[in-house]
Amino acid sequence: MKFTLSGRVERGEGMATGLGCPTANIAVEQGVLIPALGVYVGEAQVDGAWHDALICISDGRTGYNLKMEVHLLGVNQDLVGKRIEVMLHEKLRDVIPFPGEKEMAAIIADDLVQARAWASAKGSQI
Repeated sequence: MKFTLSGRVERGEGMATGLGCPTANIAVEQGVLIPALGVYVGEAQVDGAWHDALICISDGRTGYNLKMEVHLLGVNQDLVGKRIEVMLHEKLRDVIPFPGEKEMAAIIADDLVQARAWASAKGSQI
């Protein structure tokens, strides 16, 4: 499966950063076809360069705010205002209700391990 989405990075609440996984937050525009909600591995293009990424497509904590959060593996820069293109490759898991900060941090840490393993298996240097 390869599915491509793009959008402009908006300032988020900083919750993912507090859980050890800073993300670029992209509001999904109305009328855009998206795959199932979930956590994916894939790639994101920023300023013409492709990076391996962990991507979450969810409806937010309220259930009404469709958004995409993109964590670039091995990259640490402020992407607010930049336009990025995201290519989803493989779904890791479904979105789950927020179980609490400590539990969510552990789940995200496991997602990052899986994403790095995926990137390594395809030959990326992260």
